[in-house]
Amino acid sequence: MSDKNDTEKAREYFPRGLFQPEGTFRFSMDALLLARFAGATKYRTAVDLGTGCGVIGLTMLLDNERLAVTGVELQPLLLDAANQNAKSLGVAERFSSVLADVGAIRQSGLGAESADVVVSNPPYRRQNQGRHAATQERTCALFETEGALAAFVQTASFLVKNKGSFCCIFPSERLEELMSACSQNKLTPKRLKFVHSKADQNSTLVLLEARKNCNCGVAVEAPLVMYSGTGDNTALTDGALAYCPYLECNARGR
Repeated sequence: MSDKNDTEKAREYFPRGLFQPEGTFRFSMDALLLARFAGATKYRTAVDLGTGCGVIGLTMLLDNERLAVTGVELQPLLLDAANQNAKSLGVAERFSSVLADVGAIRQSGLGAESADVVVSNPPYRRQNQGRHAATQERTCALFETEGALAAFVQTASFLVKNKGSFCCIFPSERLEELMSACSQNKLTPKRLKFVHSKADQNSTLVLLEARKNCNCGVAVEAPLVMYSGTGDNTALTDGALAYCPYLECNARGR
């Protein structure tokens, strides 16, 4: 009875309470937005590249009881955390983990065209962009190494089934680069959603869905505005909370 109550409590407070090892990268709202954008209910099998503490895959599992997720992660501490979080949420039987470098996925045992959808929130800060983190683990999760984008997209194309989807979140200013990488790997951009911090500001992030071996034609969804108000009155918009209710844990002024 106690285990059942603990699971119910973990789900009630999700994503608060997820175990994140000290010194490692802490997930942000990007991950929650991507999980919602991917639309878990459409799929049966998913792979989360660079799963970290598992937040993207776990969000999808909570949204779809018929889904199975494989999390791929290079850092053992984070992969252990993902497994621990899956157990706490009562979804361990549907969450499997693989310790591997995304760029060497063919040696991991994961099969080609084995996933309905591949999701990823890859490191996208350039090496010369901002200060490096205090720990190597955080730096690896935040800063892109040479060829990292190509490796993530190539691996997604290898893993996803024909006509299956690759969903990711990336800086808007690098959209052309992302779309080019997709096109070079048989992934056709099919859906875009631009994310704006505020309504009067340029988009900083873009959510993209590309499908394998599909015809051209991109649907641009309504933009997502995250915040309204100023100063101490700044709060998440109703639109952001409606799009991703899990953001409620960060909703100020409510």
